[in-house]
Amino acid sequence: MTFEAEISGLFIDRKNGEPVFMLKEQNGSRTVPIWVDMNDLFSVALQLSNGKVELPRPFSHDLIKTVLLNIQAQVQQVVITGIEDYIYQAQITVASPEKTLKFDVRPSDAIVLALKFDAPICVVEEVADKQKALIHEAGLTEESLLQRFQELQIEDVINLSA
Repeated sequence: MTFEAEISGLFIDRKNGEPVFMLKEQNGSRTVPIWVDMNDLFSVALQLSNGKVELPRPFSHDLIKTVLLNIQAQVQQVVITGIEDYIYQAQITVASPEKTLKFDVRPSDAIVLALKFDAPICVVEEVADKQKALIHEAGLTEESLLQRFQELQIEDVINLSA
């Protein structure tokens, strides 16, 4: 089973300085923090800014969107499918009039493309359960982990990366 999620915030993990975005269950309380690099956080922040920032040239995700649209395809959904050795796995479903294809992809890329196509972001329930178990194995609670995170505003991420 899966649940639909949305990005509920952009953060910096104060312990290691790594960027994080938080997925939150749309109709519930489960959260899944995903550690990414600054370029991925910037790409997500750009999408969340709703076009308020114009770039001098397109990014790779823009190219992918343009190619997909030109072949009458679109991102249908993204699923965070697993977590192994603290690394998340994801799958993206791309649909065209002729066929539907699924690709393994980095979660950060999948989420940026889901935002570009306004496609649902889903999380396999076992991923949220395993993430919770990993937090507890590290001697943390969900609350203490969240206290490690410093929330960033979208504008801050864009200005840091500009």
